[in-house]
Amino acid sequence: MPVWQKAFKLLLKVYEVTKGYPTEEKYGLISDMRRAANSVTNNISEGFGRYEKLDKTRFYKITRGSCYELINQSLASQALGFITDKDKDEFTNGYRDVINGLDSMIKSIETTLRK
Repeated sequence: MPVWQKAFKLLLKVYEVTKGYPTEEKYGLISDMRRAANSVTNNISEGFGRYEKLDKTRFYKITRGSCYELINQSLASQALGFITDKDKDEFTNGYRDVINGLDSMIKSIETTLRK
């Protein structure tokens, strides 16, 4: 799945970038961002593995929320000086791309449910 592949690359980037955060953020932004990034790939995977279409879309919609969470966390990280503008833009644009891919999948699945 291209959307999962993109999310997985972003997950690795989150781990790489958060290594440079201050140690006092270990239980703050570091934990929050890593948890949310894992949630994105895990929920895409779980949704893909579900047989029922409504189950699939439910997991994809949960994934969207985690993407927005990461966008917010990257904005906060940049404002606090933990990441560069380039990293913030990579996270923001990357997770928006994931959201767009999920939206297409959700729309496609929900369209087939109405038939």
